[in-house]
Amino acid sequence: MNNRILYLSRLKALACIAVVVLHSFYAANAFAADTGAQSAMLSIRNAMMWAVPCFVMASGALLLDRNRILSGKKLFGKYIPRMAIALVVFSLLFSLFDAVLIKHSSAGDTVKDIFSDIFLGTGWAHMWYIYLMLAIYLLLPFYKMISANAKPNDLKYLLLVYCVFLSVIPFIETISGKKLPFYICVYTIYPLYLFLGHVLHTGVIKLPKNACGLMFLICIGITAMLTVYSCTSAETAPESSGKVKALIETYAFPLYIAASIGAYGYFRRTKNKPVPVLDTIAAELDSCSFGIYLIHMVILKYIFAVVKFNPFEHGGTIAVIGICLITLVISYVITRLLKFVPCVNRII
Repeated sequence: MNNRILYLSRLKALACIAVVVLHSFYAANAFAADTGAQSAMLSIRNAMMWAVPCFVMASGALLLDRNRILSGKKLFGKYIPRMAIALVVFSLLFSLFDAVLIKHSSAGDTVKDIFSDIFLGTGWAHMWYIYLMLAIYLLLPFYKMISANAKPNDLKYLLLVYCVFLSVIPFIETISGKKLPFYICVYTIYPLYLFLGHVLHTGVIKLPKNACGLMFLICIGITAMLTVYSCTSAETAPESSGKVKALIETYAFPLYIAASIGAYGYFRRTKNKPVPVLDTIAAELDSCSFGIYLIHMVILKYIFAVVKFNPFEHGGTIAVIGICLITLVISYVITRLLKFVPCVNRII
């Protein structure tokens, strides 16, 4: 606890729970038999879309710290190998899971799937985060040059450019159906989140706590309403429904950026006075968050794809909430046990 930044530990713990909720409700949606159930499942799922951006923002707060020295030895000897090993090992395990329990593939097909999952990204969907972190780590020396030398106004300018070109313009293009000629020479929205975490952590941008909380609640409320609209109007207004669906499925959606800022800003402004029980739980979830992220999909896939458990035949939303809790607890226990295994504890 002493080495942790209290608000980041709390934020990452809550984001960890939110990721499990996100994937649980999204998986349960496959069993939704009517529009109402589908709207409920996807609304809750989309209301959790702030979680992964907040993880990236937390990484920005820690990795872009001017006082944190990043040597080439540490980058290529610790950070990048950790992600690369996690990618290979868990892609292998997930491919074997599919081959044995779902596809019943031959040995030759399984080997092909393993290589495809690792190098073509055809494996389990949540593994995209590993590729993201590899990309961030590779560019981290240059990001740190910016954070170490940029003045506050320079950082604000960078965030503005990122936000306009990577979120606002794509938003306008989706709504209008027209491709605008303006672009910026960057590929992804995630550096925006990385630098947002840095500027909020360092106080370059200071936001009132209550305003952040209100912004967060308003954003997830609007997100839920847009989700319901996209589900209920799919037949009557397919074009507008499709546009809304395209918006709420990307982390570049302006509402998700605002929600992430709201969540992060709220925790950033909380008091640093420890709350013994809650902060002990938060520290545990924080320390195990990467392992939970990797492992929780195994539990969900076993429940929904192998057992083919239909939550709507056993309590509906209450059953899905139960699955969230079971998945979180089992993932945590497995991760905590694996941390006692030499070498494995360096990965998760």
